[in-house]
Amino acid sequence: MILEQVLAFGFSKNYFDKLEIKNIDKSCCSLDNVIIDFDKTKDIVCTEASQVTRKSCDGLCLVKSIDFIEFKSLNNFFDKEFQYKLKSNKENLKESEIIKEKVSKFNFNKKIRDSIWIFDYIVNHHELQLNNSHLEKIYNDIDKNYFIVKDNYQPLINLNLQFQVLSGLKNNSLNNRETMDILITKTLEKISLSINKPKLIDCNKLKFYLESKGKQ
Repeated sequence: MILEQVLAFGFSKNYFDKLEIKNIDKSCCSLDNVIIDFDKTKDIVCTEASQVTRKSCDGLCLVKSIDFIEFKSLNNFFDKEFQYKLKSNKENLKESEIIKEKVSKFNFNKKIRDSIWIFDYIVNHHELQLNNSHLEKIYNDIDKNYFIVKDNYQPLINLNLQFQVLSGLKNNSLNNRETMDILITKTLEKISLSINKPKLIDCNKLKFYLESKGKQ
């Protein structure tokens, strides 16, 4: 009920706008599932709060839990940016080093913090009038998830194998895309905020997850 109240308020104040995932800017998934265009929410909230533009996730789902959704087109990276950097590689960087440099620039920690701040601004809005028990439920009882969603390409590899490979315990026979998955997952494992551990998933898993929750 509380999330439904937040949703209704968000739509009434024009903080929220529903879009099919395939129509969300920066989306890498051609899905018909509908979520909130949280990038638009960010722009409205930052203007209203006289804030410098913040980083945020791309989408939000408020059905049974609070799900922040960030899209990363790894296919686009490998098909374009990665190939360009390989050809103009004046520093003779290894492929894995190019990938590591890219992952470091994602700055998931800041995006998660800013996404939470934007959502907090809305749920603490004086016009919404949530009482302390409602806010406590949002902060302590309702699951909060952060998903980094990549294009469909291949299944995520076993986490234990990832750590073994990066620690040099096994020969690194993984391809570049698997290396990207490893580095993103390791980055997410280090994040400690007031949400569940962020997860890297693909478009297929996002579709299955959203459909298991029902319509927003």
